[in-house]
Amino acid sequence: MKLVYIKNPGCGWCKKADPIVEELVKDGYIITTLDITKPDEAQTAQQLQAKHNAQCGTPFFLDAETGNQVCGLKDKEILIKWANGEKIPAPPPRPTPQQRPNQQTNLDLPEFRLSIWNEAKQILQDKFYNDYEVWTAWQFDEQAKGDCPLSKKPSFPTHKAIKNEADKILEFVKVSV
Repeated sequence: MKLVYIKNPGCGWCKKADPIVEELVKDGYIITTLDITKPDEAQTAQQLQAKHNAQCGTPFFLDAETGNQVCGLKDKEILIKWANGEKIPAPPPRPTPQQRPNQQTNLDLPEFRLSIWNEAKQILQDKFYNDYEVWTAWQFDEQAKGDCPLSKKPSFPTHKAIKNEADKILEFVKVSV
């Protein structure tokens, strides 16, 4: 096993990479595919990543002999270069907490604030759907004993509730930096 493609069937980028890998195999490249949802293949993938000190999610392309790797799906040409043994520059290392850039200056960027908004919205929507499921099950389950943990039917998060949650997250980020 020289060329290895590490994938997760639930990964959207892996689904895009699959036809490219299949085409490379049809062109004569020998590429072993490891599905990380299968325990034995996941273990092999972890061993290979540890051997080459590789830190990447999926899709991940690794030359098991040389350690040459492609982290993520770039384009078909990059994968052809990788399969031909051309050295692909490693991705930049992930910053450690000591290297983390000063986020205080980034707090006012519109993209950052939008990401906080989306995170708050997702948190509140997840809570709503969970609470609604509990409330519905309790209301219509004849065998439920005692009072429902939710006193009234949950309501979908409003703009104001999302803003309040986003402000809490933003305040936490400011304090943490």
